[in-house]
Amino acid sequence: MAKENRIGHAFRESFNTVGLASVTALSVALLNPMPLLAGLVVEAAYLLFVPDSKWFEARMAKKYDAEVEARRQKLKDQILPTLRPDMMEKYNRLELMRSQINGQQVDDAKWFLEVLRKLDYLLEKFLLFASKDMQFRNYVRSVRDEMNTGRPMPRQDTRGNNQRFETRDKRANAKQNPPVTNYSPSVDSSDRWIQQATVEIVSHYDSEILELNEALAKEQDYDTKAVLEKRCDVLQRRREFVGKTTKILTNLNHQLELVQDTFGLINDEIRARSPEQILADIDDVVYQTEAMTSLLEEVAPYEQMSARLSL
Repeated sequence: MAKENRIGHAFRESFNTVGLASVTALSVALLNPMPLLAGLVVEAAYLLFVPDSKWFEARMAKKYDAEVEARRQKLKDQILPTLRPDMMEKYNRLELMRSQINGQQVDDAKWFLEVLRKLDYLLEKFLLFASKDMQFRNYVRSVRDEMNTGRPMPRQDTRGNNQRFETRDKRANAKQNPPVTNYSPSVDSSDRWIQQATVEIVSHYDSEILELNEALAKEQDYDTKAVLEKRCDVLQRRREFVGKTTKILTNLNHQLELVQDTFGLINDEIRARSPEQILADIDDVVYQTEAMTSLLEEVAPYEQMSARLSL
């Protein structure tokens, strides 16, 4: 912690601000500047020596760790109940490994504290990434369900060509009797469900766009053509977002597994490897985690756009 930051934290400590306020009030009540002057002398000595003391460093470390724990507990209370059971179990296992690591004896407490703090950071990110994973999976499921219930799914013609849609005079019946699929729409922890659903969704959009383009080529009315062109644009953008979503889900899945593997590695080797090696391993994972965070921030506008287009 920089010298300026330590002094600032020391000045803002509640006992310090209360003390300054008290001597100021006393001077005003007595109409005597001496209590305030004495308080300022004590304050100067306090800010000169206390911020550099081991006592204050330990106090700040304890306060920081308590804030991190409170923030993670709040995230846990909000996010954990919304996750799939297998993901909840994985997070609980990470917390258990973190406790096991904390219980191991090491010679240098300073680097070990840095390890624990980076593990706490990864625990928070695991919760946030798991929440995003669930959000994107639910989005893919909702789009697929929308196609099943609101619009009929494409079917393969007997010649093996691109999938085509049933004619519009059959669509009303399809809405009342949506096609039965061969697999459950429930979310699978693996990537297979996402990949299969994405193929169906993209095929659906491709067929819709092809059909609209054929209609555009025949349409003569200007206003009708404008509507058809807008529908093509909307479907194309939704198709692109589904593709982005699939890639992000794959990356999220690998990132979540990387965090789990890292906790296991640290728990296995905390006393067998040097502090430099342990910290280097964690730093690599933290870097990857920050890159994943940046990717999710970049895709946020696409999420908002897709939500608007779905309305």
